Order: sequence, then structure tokens, then C-alpha cells
Amino acid sequence: MAFTELIKNFSKTRDYMRDFYIYGFKARGDFTVKSARTYDDEKRRIESWLAPYVRWENDKKGKRVYVSLDTSVIDSNPLYNAWKAKSFTDNDITLHFSILSALRDGQKKIADLTDAVCDITGVVFETQTVRLKANEYVKEGLLVKETIKKTDYYDLAPYTATSLPAPRRQFLDAIRFFRESAPFGFIGSTIIDGRFDGEFDGELGGEYGSAFKSEFDGKSEYSEHTDHPFGFKHHYIVHTLEDGVMLDLLCAMHDKRRVTFVQQSARNAKETTQTGVPMQIFVSLQSGRRFICLYTERNRHFQNYRLDFIKKVKPLDLYSEYDDLTAKLETVKRFCWGVSFVMAEKKQELRMKLFIDEQKEEYVLERLRREGRGGIIEHVEKNTYLYSVTLCDVNEMMAWVKSFTGRIISLESSNSQTEAFFYRDMQRMAALYEGEE
Repeated sequence: MAFTELIKNFSKTRDYMRDFYIYGFKARGDFTVKSARTYDDEKRRIESWLAPYVRWENDKKGKRVYVSLDTSVIDSNPLYNAWKAKSFTDNDITLHFSILSALRDGQKKIADLTDAVCDITGVVFETQTVRLKANEYVKEGLLVKETIKKTDYYDLAPYTATSLPAPRRQFLDAIRFFRESAPFGFIGSTIIDGRFDGEFDGELGGEYGSAFKSEFDGKSEYSEHTDHPFGFKHHYIVHTLEDGVMLDLLCAMHDKRRVTFVQQSARNAKETTQTGVPMQIFVSLQSGRRFICLYTERNRHFQNYRLDFIKKVKPLDLYSEYDDLTAKLETVKRFCWGVSFVMAEKKQELRMKLFIDEQKEEYVLERLRREGRGGIIEHVEKNTYLYSVTLCDVNEMMAWVKSFTGRIISLESSNSQTEAFFYRDMQRMAALYEGEE
């Protein structure tokens, strides 16, 4: 079978790209799911999308390939290319343009739409074939459908290129910023691609397309080959690979439905099925990693799952008590340091006494206020402060607590295990430096 760059199953490509190119810890010998030929096809396909950024190195396990790039200087997230490689048939591309063209004159019932498509293409299509494609576009938001006396009528969606605001420099800036900073930035990338490939030109974009193109053509500051107007210190490009999963979960949240999905273990790749009520998407400010907060009815508990290890989201029935769960989650979130609800019903306390020079180290006290996430700060005595906080899981904050090493006078917690681990780590660190001045 000849190699093709287009794909049908994005989930398989996502897993391969993540394990071999993003994390970069697997070699060809680790690919045991299918044949070596499958590995070669996937490798060529992904490297055709990411050619300028692919690197490799050899070790005892073999050749390892990975992606290496400076996210502060790239114009656009190169991983968007994976979303643009969906396969299509000849009929798909024919029906796409012919249906949109046929509806430019206004609403048509399905029989008339089929006749118009046949006239435009010179090909005889069955009504059911045109109906399936039209319904697909209704779901995607390209068309709207109205049923009158059991007859389906279709029309172009009201939000098209001609409904966009008048072309302004700030408008294109907004698209570029959205493309690199927001979830589903692939949408902004597609708009930019269309702008430079002529999608906004006369016939497709109407008067707006001509004005948009004429205003920006020839201006180097908006050329894709010049410096990008935005730079990002923390640019988490890899998380676009899970946007499809997040969209399915957001749709279920909007409809207040239960869902079921396959969760892959980060440690041993074992797959389990989880069922519950999706409540909210949490995003880490440190890593950009995204989680879905799921309420499981079986144990009446909130739990978070990483989106990059979720597959096959399936919506289920409506959940009648969704609003009550939302109120409960808002209450519990006040006691979360990160994404752990391990002790949501039984809160844990932590008290940390710190030495802070009041004359010279006001910045340390300011950091404690800024990063303390609702903790209480008390002035115990000169140069001594007590920070106390109540959380669902105090273990989550220990990395932050240890950043004050050298200032910590004492630490106490209602979680005796976390307290013991802290003092054990301090003792081990002291042993490492024992004998040094």
C-alpha cells in the first residue's frame, strides 16, 4: 500500500507522536503494537509535518527521534499540521464545494439541493448521499437545517466570512494571538492559512474578502515569513494534540451529560474505562497540562484525569443533579492546592513557621502572600511568621514548601505521613552536606 500523508484515525497518530517525538524516550524496538512497516509509515507521515524540528540520537536501545524547537520564536505551532491532515474522498471534496455553491442563492429543500448539486458537478448523486453530507455540515456549524412538514430545508449558516468585523490590523492580531495562546488555536491557524491562500478572496469571501486582502497585501509586518508580533515565554504547544478529547468533554459539560472514556495509565500503558460526570477543565500554570474534573457516582468523589491519556470519549444520558454538583465543586475547590481531591471530605491542615528578616526581606513576605493560595499569615514575633492553610491534600504543596528551605523553623501537619516525609527529606539533605563548611 502506498504511503499517504493523510490520516483517518487521529488517536493513533496522537499516541505515536506523543510517545516517540514529544516525550522522546522510545526507540523503534519499543514499537510492538503493529508491524515495522506501520512504524515506518507513521514515522514518514509525522516527519513530513515536522521536518524542520525533528532530531535524533543513538543510545544502547537504538535510534531515538524527538522534536526540538524554541517555542519563543516560532510563528505557529507546528503540531497543527496533524489536524490538517485528515483524509477525504473524491466525493467529499466534490460535495463540499457544490453544496456550499448551491446554497448561495438561499434556502433549499433536500430534493432541490440534490438537483442543484447534480447540475453543478455533472454527476448523479443520490438524495441520501447529499443529505448525509449536509447533516454533517449542520453538525459542524457550516449549514443550518429547518424541518417543515417533514421536509428538510438547508441554508448557509449566518456566520460566514462576510459577517466578520471590518478589516483592521487589530483583528488579525487577535487571530494570531488566539492561535498560539488559547485552546483550539488550530481554528485561528486555519483562518490565517485561508487568508494567505486566498480563502477570503472575492468569490468565497465576498466584499469583506476583497477588502481584507487589499488592506494587508504587501505589508511585511503581516507576512508569514517575517517576525511574529507575539512571543511566548511559556508556550505549551504539545497540548493541542488533546483538543479533540477536550471538545468532546466540553460538549458533554454544556449538555450536562455523563460520559465514559478510556484512560491510559502513564506508568504501564494499561487501559481502564472511567464513567462519571465531567465538571470542569483544570490547567496547570507550571506545565500547561490539562485535566478533566470527573464526579464518579460510585464513590461520590471528584477526581481529575490528564487529558493527554484519555481516549474515546462517549457521551451518555443527561444528569439531572448537574447544577447541585457544580455548587459542591465550587465549595471544594477553595481547599485545593492543585488538582487533588483525595481528602475532600476530611480536610488537612499544615502550619509552617518561617524566619523572615523584616527589615531586608519584605519581598519574601510578599511572595508568601502572593503564592500562599488563601493561607493565613500571622506575625508571631520579630522576624518570625506562621503560615497556616487547610486543604484537601497538603502533599500537593510540599514542592512549594521546600522552596523555603533555610527559612523553615518548624513544620506541622494533620497529615502525619506528609510531615514525616518532609523531615526525612531534610535529614537526608543534611547528610549529603555533612562535613562541608
